[in-house]
Amino acid sequence: MPPVLGDAPFRIRNRLPEHPLFEPARIKALLRRLPREKVEIRRVEVAATHTGYKRGAMDSEIDPVAAFEGLEERPTWMLLHDTWKHDADYAQLIKDYLADLAECFPEARGRLSDMGCWMFLSSGKSVVHFHADPDQSFLNHIKGGKTVYVYPSRLLPEEQVEKLVYFQDQGVVTYDPAYEAAMYPPTHLVPGESVFLPLYAPHRVTNDDGVCISWNVGFNTPRSRRRREAHCVNLELRHLGLSPSPFGRHPRVDAMKSRLRLPFRVKNKLVAAWRPKASPPKR
Repeated sequence: MPPVLGDAPFRIRNRLPEHPLFEPARIKALLRRLPREKVEIRRVEVAATHTGYKRGAMDSEIDPVAAFEGLEERPTWMLLHDTWKHDADYAQLIKDYLADLAECFPEARGRLSDMGCWMFLSSGKSVVHFHADPDQSFLNHIKGGKTVYVYPSRLLPEEQVEKLVYFQDQGVVTYDPAYEAAMYPPTHLVPGESVFLPLYAPHRVTNDDGVCISWNVGFNTPRSRRRREAHCVNLELRHLGLSPSPFGRHPRVDAMKSRLRLPFRVKNKLVAAWRPKASPPKR
């Protein structure tokens, strides 16, 4: 039976640690090329003293290259957004990566959408905040070591998932100690290993002692895209004062909701006052 992109994490291999795009000099060139707003830099707690799994404070003043060079001295977490939009080499890399992925997973063959890649640069012993992503992805490890803790997506309240996918806001997903009992076995990654992060599955990360570099590739399949559209329609219905059934309870109704996304987009374009509004972002 061919492997599937299901609801549980699993480990695969990657060939990225020796790739020239992840050498320090090339990363610095990327940092200089990216608009400053595309480089998210946060202070982080370290494993021995952390008090929770919340996002660290933003550091918008520090120069990205200086932050990268100082990862060994100052506990920092960096996320590079939209790299493929600003650097053609990374755009080609994600294209090549997805082509390789399609050879292993039939679901990924020629039908992916919302593809993107994000680079993580972080200090040793960093405790990365608990969050979920609005897609499914492979977290590819390149330098250092880290442990990834993944939780079933079914743990998240339905309205949190709707806001996550509608507003693309990871901040709506919050940690609950009760989730620990349902956590999947932790996955420890060394360079050349990757972990699949299932659709909407919350996760957190703790680094080993050294500086870590990882590269995440996210995407939607036709199946996950239909689910996203149904969640978005549910949020629209709640905004209108209705109480829609949760996703998965009535598959035929979910299929109908997926097809209703376009009418709601038209409504929002014509009557902006009726458009759902996101909460202020948490910094």
